[in-house]
Amino acid sequence: MAEAIDPRAITGPEYQRTKDPVMASTLIGAHTLEHMYGRAFLVLIPQIYITLGLAPIQAGFLDAVRQLSGGATSMTGGFFVDMFQHRRAHILAFSMSLIAIGYFLVSIAPTFGLILAALALASAGTALWHPPALGLLAQRFPKRRGLFISLHRSAGNVGDWLGPLIVGGLLAIVGWRWIVGGGTPVLLLFAVVIFFLLRNVGGPKIEGVDYGAKFRTQIRDMRESFKGTGMWWIFTVSAVRGMGDRSLLWVIPLYLSDQLELSPFWVGFHVALLAAPGIFAGPLFGALSDRIGRKPIIMLIMASAVIFPTTMVLGGDGPGMTVSVLLFGLFLFSVNSLTQAAAIDVAAGKGLEGTFIGLMWGSNAFFGAMASIIAGVVVEYIGWHAAFYFASGLFFLGFLSSLALPGDFIRRDPQSA
Repeated sequence: MAEAIDPRAITGPEYQRTKDPVMASTLIGAHTLEHMYGRAFLVLIPQIYITLGLAPIQAGFLDAVRQLSGGATSMTGGFFVDMFQHRRAHILAFSMSLIAIGYFLVSIAPTFGLILAALALASAGTALWHPPALGLLAQRFPKRRGLFISLHRSAGNVGDWLGPLIVGGLLAIVGWRWIVGGGTPVLLLFAVVIFFLLRNVGGPKIEGVDYGAKFRTQIRDMRESFKGTGMWWIFTVSAVRGMGDRSLLWVIPLYLSDQLELSPFWVGFHVALLAAPGIFAGPLFGALSDRIGRKPIIMLIMASAVIFPTTMVLGGDGPGMTVSVLLFGLFLFSVNSLTQAAAIDVAAGKGLEGTFIGLMWGSNAFFGAMASIIAGVVVEYIGWHAAFYFASGLFFLGFLSSLALPGDFIRRDPQSA
């Protein structure tokens, strides 16, 4: 029976039928489009909230369902992406198609329950993207892992910036359902393009692989990666940071709309501000972490994040609120890129890139869903301002957790590129 090749072997010249620049630019560029949809939906939540007459807790469920569906998909999908690496192009194209179909179903769903079901489908497609995409970038660029994962995140920030601005403007002329469903043909076209450009990216299929043995080996290697390596603290910091982010992301647009009575355009403008600074800050943090280590950068970002949710509230409806949103955007999601790179550093050479990306995304999603629901309860029974203080408290807990990270957990892949 033939043996499966070492996953690092697909970085060798004999399997690089898809060149690194083509692979990286396709993955990073497509991530922009994916995020245009995901972040723009936050601007649509107030419209759905008003149209369906929802309570704050139900609005929290809109975000929580997205997180839960994405988490379940990530945790299982990442593991099987590593088992079937030669199918990565199929998985990436299927991911984009699922996003297209899911959001189209949201646009025609007549009830709150059916909207939740369609959102679960779209979010599963989004979650399925990250294990193969980030796994490929981590394998192909081991010496610049932090930079390339941050560039992927930065491209997502471009989408996070453009999507809310476009949707905020479109809401003045068309309804939210037309906006949600209107991009479906574009996403389906991109799915075809992605498959065509990346069809050879995973290398050839290896015949005669004992997938049962490979499954057991992956489970063993995954368990070993958690023993005495600091991996648990990496996951803890990432999860707590994710809880703080998710508790704020849907609260901010609703707070601006419901409490400050801003127009859809200005709601979209502020949501876009959350993403714009990270376009440039994320890659800088990633590149710096490649040079000096992940821990000091993570600690800096976590400490800074404690401040700005509180100043958003204290800023009222004036420039202070806008500046606080902008400054918070400098650090939004940067920790996620660094903890993903850190987890892959620890597990380098084991062919578990997709597995750990999926586990981390899944963990963040489940904890983030809990935070979204708790934030909805806080808003319902205490008030909008309390949700911002709740997020600051979570970020402070994440900062304390970051102090326990090992001083240097970067393990360089010997076959560096």
